[in-house]
Amino acid sequence: MTACCMVTTIHTREIIMATQDQNDYSKLNGDELVRQDIITREELDALRAREVSSGTPWYKQLIQQRKITFQTLENVLRYEFHSKASRAAHQTLGETLLSMGKITEEQLVQALADQKRNGRLLGNIILENGFCTRESIALALSHQYGMEYAALDETPSDAHALQAVPESLALKNQMLPVSLENDKLTVLITSPQHRERLKDVAVLLGKRIHALLTASEDMEQEIRLRYKELSEIEDAGNGAGKTSGKPRKAPASKRSAAGAAPTTTPLKPTPVPASIQESKSRFEDISKAAAGASVVKMVTTIIEGAVNAGATDIHIDPQEPESRVRYRIDGVLHDVMSIPEQQHHAIVSRIKIISDLDITETRHPQDGHISMTLGERDFDVRVATLPTYLGERVVLRLLDQAAVLSGIKDLGLTSSDEGKVRRIISQPYGMILVTGPTGSGKTTTLYAALNQKNVMTESIVTLEDPVEYQLSGINQVQIETDIDMTFANTLRAAMRQDIDVLLVGEIRDPETAQIAIRAAMTGHLVFSTLHTNDAPEAISTLRNMGVPAFLIASALTAVIGQRLVRKICPACKKQFKPGAPLLKSIGLPATVKKLYRGQGCQACHFTGNSGRTGIFEVFEVTPDIRERIAAEEPIEAIVKAAKFSSMAVHCRAKVKEGIVNPEEYLRVIRV
Repeated sequence: MTACCMVTTIHTREIIMATQDQNDYSKLNGDELVRQDIITREELDALRAREVSSGTPWYKQLIQQRKITFQTLENVLRYEFHSKASRAAHQTLGETLLSMGKITEEQLVQALADQKRNGRLLGNIILENGFCTRESIALALSHQYGMEYAALDETPSDAHALQAVPESLALKNQMLPVSLENDKLTVLITSPQHRERLKDVAVLLGKRIHALLTASEDMEQEIRLRYKELSEIEDAGNGAGKTSGKPRKAPASKRSAAGAAPTTTPLKPTPVPASIQESKSRFEDISKAAAGASVVKMVTTIIEGAVNAGATDIHIDPQEPESRVRYRIDGVLHDVMSIPEQQHHAIVSRIKIISDLDITETRHPQDGHISMTLGERDFDVRVATLPTYLGERVVLRLLDQAAVLSGIKDLGLTSSDEGKVRRIISQPYGMILVTGPTGSGKTTTLYAALNQKNVMTESIVTLEDPVEYQLSGINQVQIETDIDMTFANTLRAAMRQDIDVLLVGEIRDPETAQIAIRAAMTGHLVFSTLHTNDAPEAISTLRNMGVPAFLIASALTAVIGQRLVRKICPACKKQFKPGAPLLKSIGLPATVKKLYRGQGCQACHFTGNSGRTGIFEVFEVTPDIRERIAAEEPIEAIVKAAKFSSMAVHCRAKVKEGIVNPEEYLRVIRV
């Protein structure tokens, strides 16, 4: 017996009367078919219009078109025909089971008494007492709520339906996709209350969702099993098959909530050009490709476009009347496209799904992570959400795994400073700090330094918040402050791990500073970062954290200060003769007769700049400087004695060489 036939056993007499009397059908308007997303309102109106012209009743046309079976039509229209009477009667679950003959009056009285004592759900009480089966309860619920019932083991899942819904989304909403026809997705659920969740899912997937009620002891296990079977079908090269739908024991999940691996989202390979020629038109292409696309495709297009344009960040800002998508390229934000206000929530939900975030949480910020492959390049994407007055704001930071594999020579140091840095990091112990504002490339410099170390002969551990890039052969620890795994606590534990080289992502508090300095004084080479304006200021910051001057002097080996500056676009680079005021503001002599700047073109988004390079200052702690720090001399005196080349000097040299335009110098360097 099919699922639909099983449903029709309820109130058989009324159904037979309805099917025998065609005039009864003529009184029905089909609203229940529309409400259950079996057909659209437009389809129903079209059927009624054809009924007038052809004389064929609209419901017969529906059966002839094979959009619905006669048994399903009977079941749904029977509910519509009797809905008024049913609502008046307002049967409870127990009364429905009793009228179906599934339980006795004595069993119902006993179950109701139990419910009154402990407040538990009546269905669970009836099931636990063995009064009837889970399937009978599901049938009764389908009758109560006017839903179709489908037996789980008789309803296989179509591969296309499973492919249309991410497994994480199916698990989160406890829905099992079984068929997909055009934009209509049919799913199985185990509770009528789950239908409310499906409204957001429908918006997210851009499909109409038709929910069938089923009975399952463990829906999560069944969902995992069907997706596992889908994976086996795809591995066998038959992506258009169906899963069996037969109940089998699924393997236990290898993931836990606490140790879930980052979601991997393979994107369609797209050639990444060597340059970003015609990037202005590419933004228009991105907007056109996203317009009218499904939410899944739209998110993929936005991320692909950012990678191809060389962006480091994607901003999705809720605005009125439209949300805005912007890319940060070479440190500057560029408008890319607008998103209709009604699609903003769906796009944010899609990003949350692929980054393993809670799509139902919209009142608190969340941080997530995506690993993805584009062509032959591997990317990590850090996702951060922020609730705002108009909706959730999302920022995605794109981290190219290949970009961090650069060495010291690729950073942009002068030959003199590069030699200093190589000598400093080859020392067996001491503390090396990298300073600069957020987004100045500190992490890249630290990783470049670690890449010079021998992972086979040295024990290297990093403490990071978050772990931005995965480094082969290096033990990377993620800081988790919500479980008291702070920098300070983790640093203490790491000190017992027989470490040679230690990277502390950031010194944020006095406790971390004290422990890191003691580590540097006990035979460890320690790398870390501070947020300061220049390298010498790191000494003042450590002093303000309460670190004694003699400890700073003993542990500190060097401080590297840095910034990122935009390079002149080679496609529109032009020579010009600078005026005396400009030369004076930059600090160049009047003898300089030519400088360079970009004129602006499509390749550089009409900014005159393309790509970025670093400017550095390497403050090395020599024996003389060590004595001055221990004596707590003023920073100005220490800087004067150090005689190092500042970031301003380095940037000025790059302006003169035609690498950086004069305006960039004035933007970055404090004059």
